[in-house]
Amino acid sequence: MSKRKVPVVVKIAMLAFLLYAAATIIRLQSQIADKRAELDSLTEQVDAYELANEQLQQEMQDGISEEDISELARTELSYAEPGERVFVDTSGR
Repeated sequence: MSKRKVPVVVKIAMLAFLLYAAATIIRLQSQIADKRAELDSLTEQVDAYELANEQLQQEMQDGISEEDISELARTELSYAEPGERVFVDTSGR
């Protein structure tokens, strides 16, 4: 039996394919790591939003008190109780 030699062109083509495949695998592994980090970040955001949502649902179930309404009126709408004086600092500090 005689051994057939593989042409040099075929060897070079095989080497080029192996290098391309290795580079592709490395690039894909990097992309996978980036996407996993992004997934972890988004999962943390979802957890935070779910917690905030649960807190808001609890507040809705508890209802709003007269004190809460009064505080919101003072802070957000600049309202005052009858006979109450409100002083505004205009010094710009």
